Amino acid sequence: MGLIRGLPKLRAEKDLVCHPCRHGKMVAASHIPVSQVMTFYPGELLHMDTVGPARVASVSGKWYVLVVVDDFSRFSWVFFMEFKDEAFGFVRDLVLRLRNESHKAMRAIRGDNGGEFETLVLNTEFSSPYTPPQNGVVERKNRTLVEMAWTILDEHRTPRRFWPEAVNTACYIANRIFLRAFLGKTSYELRFGRQPSVKHLQAFGCRCFVLKKVGHLDKFESRCLDGIFLGYASSSRAFRVWILEAKQVVETCEVSFDETMPCTTPAFEVSGDDEEGTPIFEDEEGAVNDGDAGAAAPAAAPGPSRYELG
Repeated sequence: MGLIRGLPKLRAEKDLVCHPCRHGKMVAASHIPVSQVMTFYPGELLHMDTVGPARVASVSGKWYVLVVVDDFSRFSWVFFMEFKDEAFGFVRDLVLRLRNESHKAMRAIRGDNGGEFETLVLNTEFSSPYTPPQNGVVERKNRTLVEMAWTILDEHRTPRRFWPEAVNTACYIANRIFLRAFLGKTSYELRFGRQPSVKHLQAFGCRCFVLKKVGHLDKFESRCLDGIFLGYASSSRAFRVWILEAKQVVETCEVSFDETMPCTTPAFEVSGDDEEGTPIFEDEEGAVNDGDAGAAAPAAAPGPSRYELG
């Protein structure tokens, strides 16, 4: 076009591959987002991944969390582990439970190349190494749950050792309020066939009072114990409460809440390793992933919790 003088006349060669350009400019392939529901019923396809290790061990000595997401309904489950090889037992029990509930065949389980999923005898679909977008359903759920848990803990400066309680509460709420894309219904309704109720939800970390039911009480003895609300039981209609006097978690339905009085960190008598405002997991500052397969944080001594999550 005569815009620059001195250029030689070049002849275009079709399908020419410039090797130096590939070395200097190659980027990851793009992944087209799914625009429709690819499954037909709950339990047909499960996505799963592990997150951790955590920066601080939980009250019961847990370092990792296994996240499982149903493809059809996006209903989620979380299981907390001390070591990553415990994932097989949780997945096996969940698969058996889903089969008993629906009596429909499970087509596959989808996960990354983590070593914790290699022993599964079911039809397992693995993503390519170092390609999180191929396992994007559970990767996005990981980020959602971790960010919700971080926010829950940070609101009232709850100690980081209660991170499983926050993650469990985040999962419990997400199943009941988030709508499944393209279907316009909550995950709870798609799985159970009825709309969820949220009238029992309470503010995480608020002060509460648990009714005493053990032994004979003196006429002038207190009828309740002071506690901190830490979420909801996964296998019963009960609340999870940290009893300040006994320093343990109990599950009970006999609770009275005071949401106007949030609990502060000194009430928990926190040790120095619980840093407020720090990320929950080691890999949280970057992309949320499962870390190196087989790597486990050092085992921590079990805490005084009466009921362990997972």
